[in-house]
Formats: sequence, structure tokens, C-alpha cells
Amino acid sequence: MRVFLSDTSLLIVQCFAALSICAAILASIHVILRRGDNRSAIGWLGLFWLGYPLIGCLIYLMVGVNLISRDKKAIGADILSKNRRRRPKRAQTGTHSHRTLSIPPHMHTLKKMGDSILGNKLHSGDDIQLLSGGSEAYPAMLEAIESATRSIAMASYIFKDDIAGRFFADALERAKNRGVEVRVLIDAMGSSHGGRSVYRILKNRGLAVRRFMPTLGLPFLRFANLRNHRKLLIVDGRLAFTGGMNVDVAFWPEHRPAGMTPKTDAHFMVRGPVIADLMAAFEEDWRFTTGEKLDGEIWKVASDDNGTMYARGIADGPDLSQRLTHSFILSALATAKHSIKIITPYFLPHSDIVSAMGVAVLRGVKIEILVPDPTNSMLVQWSSGDYLKKVQELGCVVWADKVQFSHAKMMVVDGCWSMIGSSNWDPRSLRLNFEFNLECHSEQLALRIEQYWDDHLQSAKLWNHSSPADRPRWMEIRDGIARLFTPLL
Repeated sequence: MRVFLSDTSLLIVQCFAALSICAAILASIHVILRRGDNRSAIGWLGLFWLGYPLIGCLIYLMVGVNLISRDKKAIGADILSKNRRRRPKRAQTGTHSHRTLSIPPHMHTLKKMGDSILGNKLHSGDDIQLLSGGSEAYPAMLEAIESATRSIAMASYIFKDDIAGRFFADALERAKNRGVEVRVLIDAMGSSHGGRSVYRILKNRGLAVRRFMPTLGLPFLRFANLRNHRKLLIVDGRLAFTGGMNVDVAFWPEHRPAGMTPKTDAHFMVRGPVIADLMAAFEEDWRFTTGEKLDGEIWKVASDDNGTMYARGIADGPDLSQRLTHSFILSALATAKHSIKIITPYFLPHSDIVSAMGVAVLRGVKIEILVPDPTNSMLVQWSSGDYLKKVQELGCVVWADKVQFSHAKMMVVDGCWSMIGSSNWDPRSLRLNFEFNLECHSEQLALRIEQYWDDHLQSAKLWNHSSPADRPRWMEIRDGIARLFTPLL
């Protein structure tokens, strides 16, 4: 049977085809000009031209390309210059000779790499304390909020409307009623993760709260894949908290409802000049979201430098041309002489990181990795097996915590250097998310993290991946399909 199209219908089909071809051409040009990974570029080009061009371009627009371009001149430069005024008027560690820095000699190489990667200097006089789980972190954070006298800046990827979230909402409201300036930023995607967010409660109580890049309206769908994964709390510019912990009662054993799956994590209490880096990250996100500048004495960072640690912030994000955290990981792997300990809930590293780990092992470095087994994501669980198997074959020791889900993200090198914060070892954290980490030169902090490691190793066993011969074929197919989604996990 022959099907005849009217002139109007034929014109619509022709216009649609022309639009698809134009979209594919434009997307292909963007891929060729912007994407550095040839395999990724070939994959996108195949999707444009071998599948449905218009649908492929829409997918690329939503998850394959970063359309966020912060006004660096109007926002970033202004914030950086302002934070230079916040910092103490004293010589920075970068101008000191190596003899005056109380860090091991071979760590000066890593420090120099950090100077080049970030373009700023280490802060001296910092104090950073590890807080294990919600039992230690949440009471300390709530106490800091209750003691605030002038300003509170808080950012969280997940801020749940549960017992923990209500405690924080009440404390923030009391602070506002005392006359404290309060700003709260919650990621739009994270606010819908695993239950209702406390966002509307805070808004109804008159608090200045915003969602980072809402995704409900069509114009914002292009931002759905770019998330603010930072966890920051800065109180009066003198005390701060950062790390991997969201606001979720699952991390708080004393208040966790019966039957809820327990989670554990590590958070960090920060004092000293490095708080300026935390404040700069929050301020840039807040100004990007609302247009409001956080100026004046209310938001000034204190100049206390009574601590003994050297630290600096690593504010990473998809709006930067260089992958800062990725570069720091490679630098640490290249510098290590004796040992590396890695704690992460998700292990899906890029191939160059895997190669660097293999080279470090060949140099005699002992690399140990602690992951939860199972994770809280089936796709990650299915896709991470091959990565863990690969590094295990390279000589790394992989431990699996079978008892509890650990959400902590930490890396310790040679018992004297550590990187802590919000970044997982996966493409989302290292390429797509806005993250915040701290580079810390401190044997004291490294020792405390290693004690945390030892405590959690009590419930861990050596990780074992079944060989293909011991697994059903459908599992191999399932895991292979899951690996295809690794760039988006």
C-alpha cells in the first residue's frame, strides 16, 4: 500500500530532517573543538550520525556538555581579590624557604605541584580535626550554629527533611531570630535525593535559602547533569566544617529510626586562615545563584593562625578548564614514596589514574583502598568490579567493608599528607560536580585519618572478585552494560 504525504506534511518532514542535520553538524563541531578524549568524542559522533541526530544532540546538550560559564571577570576575580583582603597581612608559606616549612622534604615536590595547579599558596596556622560520623559531626555543627553572632553560610548537596534536618532548621531559625545573617544553599538535584528536602521549611521560616540550579523548568534541563556536591558550613568567619557528610539522619546513630540502613562518614572542623578558601567557594556559588554579594564585616574571615597545619582549599568544578582534583590525585600518586591509603564510597577512576597507581606500586609504594561492599548504588556496584579487579591485579590491596556503608572520602600519602573533602573517585566528582576538598600537610591529621582507617578495617575483608567462569553470563553482560554509564555515575 502506498502512502502519500500532503505538501504540508512533506514540508514538515523536510524541515525536521534539515533541523536534525544542522543540529548534528553543530554538535559535531562542538565535540571536535571541545572534547579532549578521542574515545568519548567518537562515541558522541556515532550517536549523532548513526542514530537519531536530533535526539542524540538533545542528550548531548543535557549530559554531555557543560553550558555553565561563570563570569570570571565579574565574579571570580572580584571574590579572589576580596579574599586576599580577608587573609592575614603576613608572609605566606609559598615565600618561605623549604627549611622553614615543617613538612618532609619530598613533600615539597607535591607542594610545588599544588602551587602550579591552583596558582595560590598554602595557608599556615590552620587547625583541622576529624569528626567521625554524625555522633561527633552534627552536635559540633549545631553548637557552632547556636554560638553564631554575625554570619552563617551553609551549603549541602543533600539536606533532608528528617530528624537531623529539623534540628538544623531549628538552629538556623534561632540564629536568624538573634539577628545573625544566614545563607543556605542546597543543590536542586540533591534536594530530591532519597526523600523530601528541608528547603521549603527553611523558606517558610523566612531564611535566605536557595536551590543551586533548579532543573524543573525546561530552560534549566541543560544543567541537570551538573551538581553542587560541596558540603560547607562557615560560622562567623572563624569556624568552619567541610567533608563528605550531608544532612541525613542515617549518619546519626542516636536519632536514626529503627530499620533505616545505617551510614557512616567523616567530617572535619576547620579553624585558621584556610577558612577564606571555604568562604570563597561558598560566596562564588551563592553569587552565581542569587547575584548577591556577601560583603562587609559580617562576612569577614577571622585572621587567627594559631594552628600548626598547612592547608589550602581545592574548589573544583565543570566551569574550570583544568580538572583540579584529578591533577592533585595524579600528583600525589607520583610523589608518594612509601604508602597511600584511599577511602571512597565509589571507585570508578579514569584510566590515567589507574595507570599512575600501577606505576606507584612498581616504585614500591603500598597502595590500599577501602570501599563499602555493597555500595548504595546498584549501577556503581555492577560497574566498579572491573576497576577494583584491575588495580588489584596491579598490586594494590583492596579492602571491602561488609558491615556498613561508608560515605567517607579521604586520601593519605606517606603518613604526612592528606586530601579530604567531598570528591569521590569517579567521573562525576572529578569532571561534572562542583566539589570542595582540602590539601593538608600535617602528620597529626594524617595519623588521625589512619586511626579512622584502622577502626573501619576491623569490619572489612579483602575484596574478592569472582572470575568470569564462576559467574553467570547474564551478570557479565549486566556489569558490561553498567560500565557504559560510568561517565555519568
